Amino acid sequence: MRLRPRDVRRISYYDPDQRQLLLEKVESFTEFPLLILAALMIPLLAGPLFWELTAQQESLFFTLDVMIWAIFAGEFAIRLAIAPRRVAFIRANWIDLVIVALPFFRPLRIVRLLVYTTRLVTGARQLLGVRHLLVHAVLLVMVAATVVTTVETGPNAQITSFPDALWWAIVTVTTVGYGDFVPVSSAGRAMGYILVLGGVGIFGALTANFASFLVREQTATDPITSQLLREIQALREELAERRGEE
Repeated sequence: MRLRPRDVRRISYYDPDQRQLLLEKVESFTEFPLLILAALMIPLLAGPLFWELTAQQESLFFTLDVMIWAIFAGEFAIRLAIAPRRVAFIRANWIDLVIVALPFFRPLRIVRLLVYTTRLVTGARQLLGVRHLLVHAVLLVMVAATVVTTVETGPNAQITSFPDALWWAIVTVTTVGYGDFVPVSSAGRAMGYILVLGGVGIFGALTANFASFLVREQTATDPITSQLLREIQALREELAERRGEE
């Protein structure tokens, strides 16, 4: 169907309440993936600062950095265009503005790392429910892998690259523990303790939530339960009709 000019005007100039409602829907839709991207930015920004990278790896890190920044910038521009009160919106979302405004100069990389971390922690604190435990799991894994890659140095180190540290963090946080890679430094082992304890809590809650979901689905599809629900609904309708006759 072709969009007529007057339809565009109707969409572009609806009242502030409708714009605020649309803004809340957009924020609800984008908050989860943006937090995941913010977690991915931790190793992308820390790597060039603390690790010995080849020219090819630095180029890959920079490309991924630009891509994620572009997603943040586009999402912020869309929300700013929708917001009915833009000054108030910028004040409430100043961290997102700083993420978009900071350039890619190397001396500012540590500042950008702190800003993305602040954005991640702030957003994660607002998503404390079981539904968003995946965000906390990704955050824990990314931080652990970044820390271990940074502190595991020397001839006895077994974890010598970020992919190895990421594999170790995922295996540890899920409490699988293959033992093919282990940290040898005190800081690395301390990170391992945190991962194990965090993994038990996070994945225990995820497992319980998944089991609860299966029980609800089974209850909803039970023929006897469905029949009882239909009878209750019929009784409600009959009572409503009798009240209307009175």
